[in-house]
Amino acid sequence: MEFRLLGGVEVSASGQPVDIGHARQRCVLAVLLIEANNPVSTDVLLDRVWDEGLPHSARGTLQSYLTRLRRALGSDAEIVRRSGGYALVVDEQSIDMHRFRELLAQARSAGDDETALDLFDQAMELWRGEPFAGLDTPWINSMRDSYEHERRTAELDRTDVLLRVGRHSELVGPLLSEARKQPFDERLAGQVMLALFQSGRQADALNHFRQTRQYLAEELGTDPGPALQALHQRILAGDPTLVPSEPPVPDRAARELAEMVHRQWTKEAGSLRRPNPLSVRWSITGRPVAAEEPVSAARGDFTQLVRTFRTSPSRQMVVLGEPGAGKTVLALLLTLALLERTRAGDPVPVLLTASSWDPRTEHVHSWLARRLTEEYPALGGEAARLVSDGRITLILDGLDEMPEALHADAINALDHVSGDLVLTCRTTEYEAAVARGGVLLTKATVVEIEPVQPADATAFLLSAGPPARKRWQPVLDQLRPELPLAQALTSPLMVTLARTVYTATTTDPAELLDEARFPTRAAIEDHLLEAFIPTAYTSQPAPPEAALRQYPPEQAQTWLRFLARQLNRSDSHDIAWWELLRAVSRPARTLLVGLASAVAFGLAGAVAGGLGSDRPEWTLYGGSYAVAFGLAGALVFWVAPRTSPVRVELRFRGSWPRFFARFAAGAVIGVALGLGMGLPKPIVAGVGVAIGLAVGIRVWLGTPAEVDEVSSPRVVLRQDRIAALVLGLAFALALTFPGGMAVGVPTLETAGHTVGTIDIVISALGGAVAGAAIGAVWFGWIGVLAYGFASGVAGGLIFGPVYPNVSGVGVGIAFGTIFGLSVACISVLSGLGARSCSAGCGWRCVDICRGG
Repeated sequence: MEFRLLGGVEVSASGQPVDIGHARQRCVLAVLLIEANNPVSTDVLLDRVWDEGLPHSARGTLQSYLTRLRRALGSDAEIVRRSGGYALVVDEQSIDMHRFRELLAQARSAGDDETALDLFDQAMELWRGEPFAGLDTPWINSMRDSYEHERRTAELDRTDVLLRVGRHSELVGPLLSEARKQPFDERLAGQVMLALFQSGRQADALNHFRQTRQYLAEELGTDPGPALQALHQRILAGDPTLVPSEPPVPDRAARELAEMVHRQWTKEAGSLRRPNPLSVRWSITGRPVAAEEPVSAARGDFTQLVRTFRTSPSRQMVVLGEPGAGKTVLALLLTLALLERTRAGDPVPVLLTASSWDPRTEHVHSWLARRLTEEYPALGGEAARLVSDGRITLILDGLDEMPEALHADAINALDHVSGDLVLTCRTTEYEAAVARGGVLLTKATVVEIEPVQPADATAFLLSAGPPARKRWQPVLDQLRPELPLAQALTSPLMVTLARTVYTATTTDPAELLDEARFPTRAAIEDHLLEAFIPTAYTSQPAPPEAALRQYPPEQAQTWLRFLARQLNRSDSHDIAWWELLRAVSRPARTLLVGLASAVAFGLAGAVAGGLGSDRPEWTLYGGSYAVAFGLAGALVFWVAPRTSPVRVELRFRGSWPRFFARFAAGAVIGVALGLGMGLPKPIVAGVGVAIGLAVGIRVWLGTPAEVDEVSSPRVVLRQDRIAALVLGLAFALALTFPGGMAVGVPTLETAGHTVGTIDIVISALGGAVAGAAIGAVWFGWIGVLAYGFASGVAGGLIFGPVYPNVSGVGVGIAFGTIFGLSVACISVLSGLGARSCSAGCGWRCVDICRGG
């Protein structure tokens, strides 16, 4: 039997919750657990449970509570009468608070940091939220404050260990956030300064000291203590002993990956880790999907699930559950729980969706290395090494999201690889795949998420506060197993939706008991799904750091229905912003790009041919440009779409040698082009510089190297925009100045010159070479063909029938501007139109959207 105080007061036996009654009765048990094995007098019990609100019949009521508790606890814990009071005779290690203190004592006396960190992590895992959640008496409140202080001290001790072992990068953000809440805590301020300094941010560390000193002076009229001032002096002097030595490259890569994964999913977890989360329970499955019959009927909550995985000899687990059972949420929380216990040399848990893996064409290790590189570009070439060295715990979510024909192949492929693995799947689909393929994960523990217990659903719904308790308690008191509402509340998704939908005090959950309106479980589920969007998109101001647009509920519902239709059409469970253009068919998209190219370049050609003059040749030029560049844009879009967003950041450091090498190659092409056109030497030099910059600028787009650059949708979108803007700038540089000078300058320098075939051929070849070079940089071989041809047409027409009559530099500048911007816009459009992949950095689509 296990007793829990570090959260709601709970008791469980063999993983199953024990009903210990209402809040006042739980308060009696809490007092006895705190004083475990020690007698508590009747007067003290009455004072701690009721304080000044002691009823007239309090002693009789207390006796009734004790009788009920004896009956609920059975023989595992005995309430005995001693010395005019009562004592709970129990193993103190079965009480989470006593176990917490024991683990802290062991951690503080440990001989090495890794052992200490492991013990600290075990201790912190025992906390599920606010101690004694739901209880409110003066004595309980004082004990709650005392326990919170112990927890805070333990967190500071753990942070000291993390700083010593070099995990400063993952601490900077959380420490800064905590320091804003605890501005007087000098020990915390010192840890912030040390984490900043170890991260190479000496100026920020010194600035934090100045802010702390100023705050203490203004609020308390005092200076920082000697310890903080001494640390300030060491940081000011750049003391190298404050920085832990760098680990070997694989260890460093694993540590940085752990930091990126942790930062990526911590924010995603958000309210899932609220002080009183919904308790999801599991048990070893009895279905014929495991290699061996279960040796025990193990079951438990999330904490015990983490412990079961860690202590499993194979460290492989399959998590099964019905739709809405919380498999994805559990996978996310398991990732974070494992990260919080990761030590040097341990595998790093990485959460990925299974839908992008085809086990028939790609080995799981190859797929995993590729996905790591896509998701976390800062890893560079270390991703494959981490996979091959067994440094990754793969948490593969949603086997059922793969095509059904691949399920058995995926199970078979996973069974033939070693390494840590967690796989989630819907129960029916996994059982069918095992039966159909005759294969299973022979080393894996297979667990099944159980329906939500009434006590857990009740605790979660009532934990929203007094207003929620007032409205929900009468409803929950009337629940019977056969009622549709009781059946619906066995699903974690429905329990969560019910709490969300009925958050406002103007709502009344009692309507869910109306069997005429909601005759079945499905009717209640449909109602909760329908009401969720209007509730979730209420008009509330966004936090300053979010900077997100607030959508009205009607618009949000319209767009979510559109997304749901797209998911159903593509048979996918993932949403990625670069895939949304697939709502338009590929031929239609290609036609749009081709037409846009034709219009833009047709205008540029018409200007070159004398648009607005009395010469009719401008139509020839406009038509030729439109056809050539319209076909080029459409061809590039059709044949060479980008398969993923470009994940880059502008980085100049260390890029100059490669930049100058590319610049020289581009300059040679530009000079050759200018000479072929017969441009004056100063203009030739300018053309060389422009095309050299266009070719060389790409080296400034480097792979993100910062740990902060994780693959959130916003980061990926920002990086892709940077790449698109640089792409447009490169084309504009390459073509605006050379094109404008080619059209305008020859009129001034060589008026009356007789143009021969050789001039046209040389100009066309020069244009083709320049266009092919730029096209190759961005689009590969298809860019060489498409833009080489189109630029050759443009170059040849420069010496066409209008050549001697172009009206000078003004027309040249107009042509160059329109032409360069046209190329830039169309090239960016061509890239944006083809961004599609199954990368998991896209937003996860919850099943409620598919119901839209």
